Amino acid sequence: MNAAIVRALLRDAYYQVVDNLGFRILLVLFLLPGLFFLLVSFRTDGIWVVGTWQLYPDWLTNGRTTPPNTAALEQLLEMQLDNIVDNVLGVFDLFASVFAIAAVSFFVPQMLERGGADVVFSKPVSRWALYLSRYVAGLAFVSLLAVVLIGGVVSGLWLASGYFQPRLLWVVPALVYGFASLHAISCLFGVLTRSSIAAILLTVVFMPINYGLHKAFEKNAVEQHVAEASDKPAEPTTAASAVFAVVLDVYHLIGPKNGDGARIAKALRERLDYVEPEFVDDELGLTIDASPEGFQREPRSALRQEGLTWLAPHPAGGGEATWRIKAESVERAGELSAVSKALRKELGVDSKPTIIGEITGRRFEWTEQRGQESRLRRRWLVQVNDELLTVDYDAEAAWAAREDSERMARAFTGAWRLEGDAKRRARTASYDDLFAWDASWRFNAVLSILTTLLFIALMLALGWWKLSRIDF
Repeated sequence: MNAAIVRALLRDAYYQVVDNLGFRILLVLFLLPGLFFLLVSFRTDGIWVVGTWQLYPDWLTNGRTTPPNTAALEQLLEMQLDNIVDNVLGVFDLFASVFAIAAVSFFVPQMLERGGADVVFSKPVSRWALYLSRYVAGLAFVSLLAVVLIGGVVSGLWLASGYFQPRLLWVVPALVYGFASLHAISCLFGVLTRSSIAAILLTVVFMPINYGLHKAFEKNAVEQHVAEASDKPAEPTTAASAVFAVVLDVYHLIGPKNGDGARIAKALRERLDYVEPEFVDDELGLTIDASPEGFQREPRSALRQEGLTWLAPHPAGGGEATWRIKAESVERAGELSAVSKALRKELGVDSKPTIIGEITGRRFEWTEQRGQESRLRRRWLVQVNDELLTVDYDAEAAWAAREDSERMARAFTGAWRLEGDAKRRARTASYDDLFAWDASWRFNAVLSILTTLLFIALMLALGWWKLSRIDF
């Protein structure tokens, strides 16, 4: 093919999309989420419509008389917006493939209609090129809609709510990747049946079957991984279940894994966004994302000895400000209650409930005199199994009361992540968390991409083979 023919085929694919009534309808529907997030803004002081009408002013605090501080509110706002966006995109992702298949499944059958085929195939273009142009038209169809949907959501949230998340753009290639294999099957069914209705129905029937088989494989793969990682002997299996497991393994290798598109996009996003945390302790489930601003960690300090220590000199020369995080072994489950009671009696101040990561603990705050200096003291206590985690903040009171110092303290406490046993067990027993670029073949992202691309190539090759043998 020369350049003129390629340009003509691309132009034909373009008009297949823009002249499609289904595309225009879906375009309007996919604009609605972006328009919604542009008109409705989500802020720490409530939900606003067109920046004028305030609805649910206490939507983040649930009407609590003592709302969280500003840093905590902003963190809660981001979490809530993440959930809202995930739900909106989840709904559209659920129906987008079905709607798109219904809209583009006539591309190939229409090309093969009586009378129309004589005109199409009389052109000096190979059947393979014409067939491939219809496939490319379907990918362009979904790509444009995905850009409109995700671009609209990102722009609307940014302009109205100040929530800018360019990482959401990874959803675009994920949607196109997931649709690519379904469209290849639709094109094959279109050649085999020459019927748009049949191509739609067969593809729609294939979708839940493919989804169900892969979900069964994932469940079986996780169970095998857990059994292999544990010291427990493997449970006996019947011959039927063993055969079914082999069938699932084989289908996983040859079938399209369009559902992995979201996982691959997430893995790429996490790899690009990854920042090495300041400190990680897997045994405790503790992660500290960053050092407190203006503080330096003592290189010889250790969590289970004198404690991790960060120091910062006071500008006025009033000694040092200190953060110290220490873990100690305890002998009983209720040690936190006993330590809190003893500290409350010693200090003469009440504690407040607090949450570090996902674990509930106690928080104390008091002031003490050291000669001529007044010091602000804060202490957090959390128990994780047989270890008591203590966090101490010690700073000159006037310095600690400054706005920048208080902002730093809130940012640092917001950077603590502490996972409970249940969360860690669920995470390590999840297919999504085991899925990686360098994982074993059952969870390998590279294998998933290569086998899915091979499946798409095979479907297109079968469609072309059938098309080349049709006598018009």
